[in-house]
Amino acid sequence: MMLTTNIEQNLITLRGRVSYQCCQAKSKRTKQQCAAPALKGKLVCKTHGGRSTGPKTEAGRQRCADAKTVHGRETRSARRARSEKIAELQMLEQMGRRLGFLVGPKTRGPKSGNKF
Repeated sequence: MMLTTNIEQNLITLRGRVSYQCCQAKSKRTKQQCAAPALKGKLVCKTHGGRSTGPKTEAGRQRCADAKTVHGRETRSARRARSEKIAELQMLEQMGRRLGFLVGPKTRGPKSGNKF
């Protein structure tokens, strides 16, 4: 089994004189594997991040950790700020209802105590 997997991953060109490992990256859209050769000692080609070595310094690692997003487009600090603003709006709405400034249905959405 290991032999067949190894043969499938190594491609041979120039009538058997040059062999190389195929890039392991797959397309999200077509689910097909990249046909480019992987860089030496890596699993992916240069297009799919084979040249990347990652952050070297502790400050660089911290910047990468801070830049991580939870659901794609928003950072933790943006989510926290939005949560605080929603809590503030909920409090203002409650005060407006108690004082009689607001009437009608309540605003839909997450309540001030919920964390998302």
